[in-house]
Amino acid sequence: MERILPFLTWLRGYDRKTFTSDLIAGLTVAVVLVPQSMAYALIAGLPPVYGLYAASIPVIMAALFGSSAQLATGPVAIVAFLTFVSLSGFAKPGEEKFIELAILMAFLVGLIQLSIGVFRLGFLVNFVSHSVIVGFTNAAAIIIMTTQVPALLGIKIEQKELIFQNIYEIIINIPKTNPYTLAVGIASIVIIVGLRKINKNFPSALLAVVLFTTLSYFFAFESYGIKVVGDIPKGLPFPSMPTIDLELLDSIVGKAFIVALVGFMEAYAIAKFIASQTKQKIDVNQELIGQGLANLVGSFFKSFPVSGSFSRSAVNFQAGAKTGMANIISASFVIATIFFVAPLLYYLPRAVLSAVVITAVVSLIKPGYFVHLWKTNRYDGISAITTFALSFIMKPDYAIFIGMFLSLSLFLWRSLYPRIVRMSRDPVSKTFVNAETNNIPTCPQIEIVRPEASFYYANTENILTEIKEIAEQKPALKHLVIDCESVNYMDGTALDALSDFLEDMRKRGVNLVFVNVKAPVEEVMRRSGFLEKLRKENILPSKGYALSHLFKSIDHEYCSRVCPHALFNECYTVKDYLRFEPAQNPIKDIYEHLSQYEELEVYAGKAYSKLLIRSNGTEFEIRAEDFYTDGRALYVPSTLMVNTKAGLIPLGSLCTKRECVMRNGFVYLGEKAKEVAEGLIKVVRQ
Repeated sequence: MERILPFLTWLRGYDRKTFTSDLIAGLTVAVVLVPQSMAYALIAGLPPVYGLYAASIPVIMAALFGSSAQLATGPVAIVAFLTFVSLSGFAKPGEEKFIELAILMAFLVGLIQLSIGVFRLGFLVNFVSHSVIVGFTNAAAIIIMTTQVPALLGIKIEQKELIFQNIYEIIINIPKTNPYTLAVGIASIVIIVGLRKINKNFPSALLAVVLFTTLSYFFAFESYGIKVVGDIPKGLPFPSMPTIDLELLDSIVGKAFIVALVGFMEAYAIAKFIASQTKQKIDVNQELIGQGLANLVGSFFKSFPVSGSFSRSAVNFQAGAKTGMANIISASFVIATIFFVAPLLYYLPRAVLSAVVITAVVSLIKPGYFVHLWKTNRYDGISAITTFALSFIMKPDYAIFIGMFLSLSLFLWRSLYPRIVRMSRDPVSKTFVNAETNNIPTCPQIEIVRPEASFYYANTENILTEIKEIAEQKPALKHLVIDCESVNYMDGTALDALSDFLEDMRKRGVNLVFVNVKAPVEEVMRRSGFLEKLRKENILPSKGYALSHLFKSIDHEYCSRVCPHALFNECYTVKDYLRFEPAQNPIKDIYEHLSQYEELEVYAGKAYSKLLIRSNGTEFEIRAEDFYTDGRALYVPSTLMVNTKAGLIPLGSLCTKRECVMRNGFVYLGEKAKEVAEGLIKVVRQ
């Protein structure tokens, strides 16, 4: 029963203490919800009263059937804006036809979200990537602010579909600005922002609404040309089926999918964030059902599409909400407002609502997100920037479609050309690491590669081509080891290509070996017959085991006379090679030499246990046990990390860009303390 009626979970054991917490939180959110809901109705191209409708019944439905106790559902800027841009091509905002379509949009959005939740298809929301949402949200915030400028200036413009057209309309109409309207709008912004800085939880927007509504009533703002909200019907509308326009239905359904996915992603992201604080379990499909019912049932009460609000959810959480009852209390407050206060809102200046919108959405503009995405993953950065830019030169809902397509295309591109990591053994920890990143040599006779993706029909040829190129660089190669640690899947096409690759390697005299093969992959190899061709002994449990096993069958004469490296312990069994041994602590002498350089920050640990060197934004920490010697000179492992302006980088990677002497995965510093100090300075100087 609780699966069907999830609110029974929090109603069981509900007590007076919990109700007190919910009551305080509910009333706290309500004073924010009333002005915001009216303002967001304007974003959607609807009269303000429809914001109050959207903040009543839908809020209750989401609270009863959602899985998050603190998620505050209702009108939100992004969903309201998407509703506006989706429908503005079919009817003029504010007209009866537009209102009917907005209500129909809520019905379709609810139907879509409810269906996805009931059939447990919540994974579909993952197809709208976070980078696309970041790009769209930042663009939408700027566009929303632009749409509110005319009301703030007291001018009337003809709304266009594209933002730059609207900006042009605003510019040419600036001389018609009503100074009284502008004064009210600016004063409202100052009050809201100023009081929010003093106390972020103070209902500054509600105060601005009450203050200027009162002033408008007593000083007849309309006589000065200041546009007011006007008549607001008293009470909730009688429930009725939304008007379904069959001629436009097929055109609107696609747009409803975008609104449904984007709206839910916003709600789910907020719910997950709060759940990380409360340790509450969030069910994606149940949340879809809750949001779907909120929109579906809300459409019968003339609501436009709604979603979870980050700002109001944060207020709800901080105010101590324990259950969904807090949101039901907020909605009850809105319903009471519709019944008892609505007529008094006649005198509310529209410029005040525009100020509420502008001050609310300005926090959505976060250019730092683009920088973060670009640094973290260039492909995500490209998706975000492209979506952002396209939102200004075409309809924003189209920009989301293109952003989603681009994001998926870039993901497929990455899977087509996965990274192939060449592995070698860390000379100190003896673990296998990225040889190229750490500037560690690889064995001429045993090459270990790790594809960073599963093998399937589209990427196998690209993977094998790159591995083949690596193998061709080593004329003495005896064993090619493919580490399948990141390979979770292989299809039939991939195994056919591997069979051809196996034959090609054998013709070259190279033995093909697989390690870390997962059970499902090995089973597919067996069923396809590839395992029989490969031979069971060429599937080994680990890289370390494979190395010890395969070393016995390589050309030891080549190791002794030709190979310049001693990468593995086994190497010392077949060649006379000087080993690297831990050195006696040299930090005291090195510290004395480094201290002579004024441009360096140098710190020595207690008993000279470690050394910290800083210069030009680069920081290098080295411990006494990190020094090694070959009997004459001092070395440090290439796997030590250096903290640079670009982040943590292996020392070996830096040495590929600078003049460094490398030997068996160690970086040469010098024989004497002064020479070693100069070697360390080379590391930290950019």
